[in-house]
Amino acid sequence: MNRITNLKHLIIGLVAALALTACGGSDDPDNPDITPTQTNVNCNNTSQNEVYGRLEFPRLKGGSNNIVIIHTVPEFGVNYCVEWDSDLKPAGWTPEGSLRSQRWSCYQMHAGNSSSRTDRKPYNEGGEFSEYPNDPDLPSQYHFTSDPYRYSGYDHGHIIASADRAYSFNNRANTQTFYMTNMQPQVNNFNAKVWANMEAQVRRWNSSSFRDTLYVVKGGTIDRWDQIITTIGSGKNKIPVPKYFFMAVLCKKGSNSTTGGYRALGFWIQHKS
Repeated sequence: MNRITNLKHLIIGLVAALALTACGGSDDPDNPDITPTQTNVNCNNTSQNEVYGRLEFPRLKGGSNNIVIIHTVPEFGVNYCVEWDSDLKPAGWTPEGSLRSQRWSCYQMHAGNSSSRTDRKPYNEGGEFSEYPNDPDLPSQYHFTSDPYRYSGYDHGHIIASADRAYSFNNRANTQTFYMTNMQPQVNNFNAKVWANMEAQVRRWNSSSFRDTLYVVKGGTIDRWDQIITTIGSGKNKIPVPKYFFMAVLCKKGSNSTTGGYRALGFWIQHKS
């Protein structure tokens, strides 16, 4: 499949409509008279950080082993966010020890962060973590000591695409997408074709004629062993290979009395060549 022109061939599960409700009132500044019809049970507690209330955020897993990383750049503030599980024990997984994995990456796309002002971060052959470095915002005790992707047969699959963050004059926003916390193992045919085509479709939607803002979250299935293909790496560097990947896109464009101008679409895709 060269392009995602017929989405039904890629979608296992599809959420085509979403009743958006705020955590305590209307979240639409253009239409404050819209009132929620039900309580949003997936609302995050923003007492620790108000960023957790942004519309691209899914429900946080929480717990002491789950770390929310907020990447920022001086020019624009929040670049993207990640939830990282430093002590993952999937349901049905029996070996001793635990895994580590990113849960999702989420971000916004709008006119202010969508101009291509810089190129992709230059390729770096300087060493094991030169191209895909440890995340400096992740506590150092959780850093990888060896790259589990090396010689595994799996690509470093960007969750937030490098091409979605080309707006910073100094490559900083783009460089952050290469952190290990933004990676999931993907077979090359999936990474370079299906996933890349889905990423390209999101970028096609990222135009002023289609959106005011896109709210995007992406990730893989890591909480159940029957939704994991295998693991790669060893010891404290062991990570799961998701059996499925997902993207969810919420589009805000204008406003109306019924929906507030929101549309949503979700993808649940099997990870295979």
